[in-house]
Amino acid sequence: MLKRVLMVVVGSLAMMACGPGAKIDGKQGAAEALLAASQPSKAKADPSASPVDLTGGVNFKCPEGGSAEFAGASISIGGGNVSTGVTLSYKGCGLAKSDVGVAIFNGDMTFSQSVQTGGSALAVNQSFKGKVLVQGAYDDFLDADVTQSVNVGELGAAGTGVTMTLKGTIATSEGTFTFDDTLTVTQGTISAKIAANK
Repeated sequence: MLKRVLMVVVGSLAMMACGPGAKIDGKQGAAEALLAASQPSKAKADPSASPVDLTGGVNFKCPEGGSAEFAGASISIGGGNVSTGVTLSYKGCGLAKSDVGVAIFNGDMTFSQSVQTGGSALAVNQSFKGKVLVQGAYDDFLDADVTQSVNVGELGAAGTGVTMTLKGTIATSEGTFTFDDTLTVTQGTISAKIAANK
């Protein structure tokens, strides 16, 4: 009898540990999730190849496992800028790690990018439109129709403060947030809210 009770208790604890995932926390969390989602774009922002060829698919190995893939690219080059329009597909792509665990992105977004090649620092203006699932330690989504401006060197710099400008909307399970802001977020983390057990 004691063994059976212990098995039930252990089984219940295991089920509690696998309970509902964390939610993306508020407007700041939405911005952090968008920055995480933009991390693979660094693979498209390298205009150093000569000649520049962005017409093929590009794969990105995600820092916490999985991959992201750019497909269906179109290109236009002129005036020192490189512009592309592609589908960005997240395939079990682990892009952020926080106290609650890894945020794994799945789904597709329409993505376009303009790389400003003048001056000493490369800057990108990039647009994200579409809805992806944020899974793993999270149980949420990211539905974006937003333009992001950021320096290329800051994409993928885990643990550092990144200054970016966002214009547009980002929705999560918490609601829809409107941005016309320059803000600083920490790359590689997404603020999480864990619902209390009832």
